[in-house]
Amino acid sequence: MRSLRRGLVPLLVALAWVGLWAVALRPIAGPTNDGYRYATIALELLGESPADAQREALAAYCGKVSRYEARRASINPLTMYDSPRIAERTQACIAKYPDGLTPNEPRYEAIFTDRVGYPALTTPLVAILGVNAGLTLTSVLCTAIGGLLIVRLLREVGLPPHLAVVGQIAYYLSPIGNRGSYPLTEGPMVALTVAALLGAWWLLRQRTAAGLALLIGALAAGTMVRYSTFLLVAGALAAAGLLILFTSPRHRHAGTGILVGVSSLATVAILATAKVLRLSGAGETLQDKWTNHFTTPDVDDPWQRLVDLNANVLPHWLQQELRTPWLLLGLAFGAWALLRHDRALAWLTLAVASTGLATLVAHPILSQGDRLYVAMWLVPVVGLPVLLARRVRASDPAEPPASVAVTPTPRALGRHREYVAD
Repeated sequence: MRSLRRGLVPLLVALAWVGLWAVALRPIAGPTNDGYRYATIALELLGESPADAQREALAAYCGKVSRYEARRASINPLTMYDSPRIAERTQACIAKYPDGLTPNEPRYEAIFTDRVGYPALTTPLVAILGVNAGLTLTSVLCTAIGGLLIVRLLREVGLPPHLAVVGQIAYYLSPIGNRGSYPLTEGPMVALTVAALLGAWWLLRQRTAAGLALLIGALAAGTMVRYSTFLLVAGALAAAGLLILFTSPRHRHAGTGILVGVSSLATVAILATAKVLRLSGAGETLQDKWTNHFTTPDVDDPWQRLVDLNANVLPHWLQQELRTPWLLLGLAFGAWALLRHDRALAWLTLAVASTGLATLVAHPILSQGDRLYVAMWLVPVVGLPVLLARRVRASDPAEPPASVAVTPTPRALGRHREYVAD
């Protein structure tokens, strides 16, 4: 009965977060141009013609724009008695884009059609609830699942149930939860990143079958959602696995070798697939940036411009973070706690989190920064509960080591005790 209650708590926390989204986050989430692209693809996957899918997605987008603007006007003292009429504003918006929401250059739209996994995932709820609710609720549910995966990861690391739930709450209340509630790829992307991290950890603990299945499944599904991100995730896990092999004698076993091999093969496979299918690569997304979504001619030096832009943006980003240093403090304390607890876990977590920084460097757009580097929040989400566990052990010597996973079988207990933290 006690274990049942422990298992129900994370589920109740996830349901509470979904309820919080419905009350507090959903009304303020504005419409997105990217969401319109995903909606169009989802409707086509449901069998609608391209023209009908475009019209329905545009109507959903314009309706959301109108409601969002009306809400903003109602809380503005200058316009509170002069809110725009939603129906009229919606029709005006639809009339403004007779050929679909701009930009509608084929090269720009190809960037989104290459991410078919997310709109495919949304199709059941889009068919039942409509475009706006279907897309958004899919992202919210994926984020809720990501929090449950964090609980599973922290329990496997050896944390007690209540501290694992602390990590789940941190996941939901950090920018991961906020950005994961938008009708974009961040919700499923971060959840699948956590799944890949859990699979990698299982391989290090020699849970080979489960770890291999979860790692391959997460990387494959993530590639369908956003292949460029999971190219980075796969490469980062391969690099972390190599580092662990060279620096941790107790992890020189088949599981770590499988982690390195599978992650390396996945990196090569994603690159080869992108080449064969001619998916939009880094060069194309850079041209998108410098040509205002392909509305002006291509530039000759996109990479040099990227270097120059980063030289301007990154100092501003650092200043911005120093003004509200929660991420920087979370990274510092989280990384320290992970390195003190178990360096193998630290390298894996830092590796997948570094994909957020790599994404920011590849797309140095300050207005979208917290969305682009959202994966960096995995360091405090995983590390701070570990830090709390260390504090609890320091104040209570009778507390069992956090690196001993809770499991009912003596054999499993013996296996986990082999992995005492470095």
